[in-house]
Amino acid sequence: MKLSEIYSKYEEVLSKGNIPYIRCEDCGYVFFYPRHLCPKCNSSKLEILVSTGRGKVYASTKVFRKNEVIGIYGIVELTEGFRVYCNFKSDVEIGDEVMMSSIKVGDKYKLLAEKVK
Repeated sequence: MKLSEIYSKYEEVLSKGNIPYIRCEDCGYVFFYPRHLCPKCNSSKLEILVSTGRGKVYASTKVFRKNEVIGIYGIVELTEGFRVYCNFKSDVEIGDEVMMSSIKVGDKYKLLAEKVK
């Protein structure tokens, strides 16, 4: 699969508010960032899948400006076994269950995570 095909499929999945990821058909390794070769075994036999969006907070940090929180960012480990960097909609703690989605901002996509109640 060519990298341009991977980007096109990612665009399609993200435009629907979902999170795409790649699974290597040779070694089974899963990863998020678009690549045309598996980072573990170098295989080009890749499959693009759609995540359930469910995961747990792996790390988070708050960004302050003038003693006011202007953003909460971090890493979510999704149930499929890969991690993504994202924005959190509200305050979270490590281990909290979240639901992921994507939104378009300008010409790029932003990944958002919201705590599951």
